[in-house]
Amino acid sequence: MKKALARGLFSIYTLGMKKYLLILTLLTISSCALFKKSEFSFSSSLSQTKDSEYISQLSSLTDVYLKTSGVNKIRLTKKSKKYLNSLYIKILSNNKLLLKEFYEPKFYVINSSLPFYFSLPKAQFFFSSGLILKYVKNEEMFFASFASEVVKSQRNIYPKNLIIPKGFITSADILGLVRLPVEVKSEVNKWTYHVIKRSGHDPYAYLIWLQSLNKNTLDFSILYGSTQDITKEEQLFKSFISKIKSEEFEFSERRKNSSQNFYSFLREVKRGAR
Repeated sequence: MKKALARGLFSIYTLGMKKYLLILTLLTISSCALFKKSEFSFSSSLSQTKDSEYISQLSSLTDVYLKTSGVNKIRLTKKSKKYLNSLYIKILSNNKLLLKEFYEPKFYVINSSLPFYFSLPKAQFFFSSGLILKYVKNEEMFFASFASEVVKSQRNIYPKNLIIPKGFITSADILGLVRLPVEVKSEVNKWTYHVIKRSGHDPYAYLIWLQSLNKNTLDFSILYGSTQDITKEEQLFKSFISKIKSEEFEFSERRKNSSQNFYSFLREVKRGAR
């Protein structure tokens, strides 16, 4: 009698556990689907560049660029490299669904009064001292601009251009090679919004960043090529933000205090730019 009762209870327990696991599995699948749809399902124009030979060629431009006359990099201390690497790791670790590849990052600050920033494949990131010292007002803005380049580099979102070896390449040349059409850049910005948010930072800082670029269109003509594209990019991102606000019922106006490591990085760039 006791054995029969025990077997009955065990059967009920097993059936209950199976139902629980089935429900849990369905919820997990459903939540994953919703996550992909709401955060990372955008235009197919953001497909990665599949040509591995071209990506390798584009990636190899770093050495040529740094050896070009007039291109001078500011030497970064281990402390600054560690700080920048921590931002990179934070972005990747919080966005594993989108940013699956891991490369050891390399950071370069170019001593130039012209404000620009860009990335190359395999986690190579470039910022000019003019950009950092004049336009990066706080850590949130820097994180936002950096996040957009991490998305491009990790996903290999680069236009395919003809690269003719010349033994040198200027900043204007390399910016022209990696410049995206504004429609594609707009899609990257949507991804960037979610990447920033999932990393625990203020995604609306990216709108402030774009507004800052748009207010200084002449300074950023080297970055965009066309000043009209800067304005259009901001307008498209504002439209996206408006939709997000209505869906999420939230708007963050928070301004985190910048970290001591960020200020240390700024001082280092300032010393190197003298």
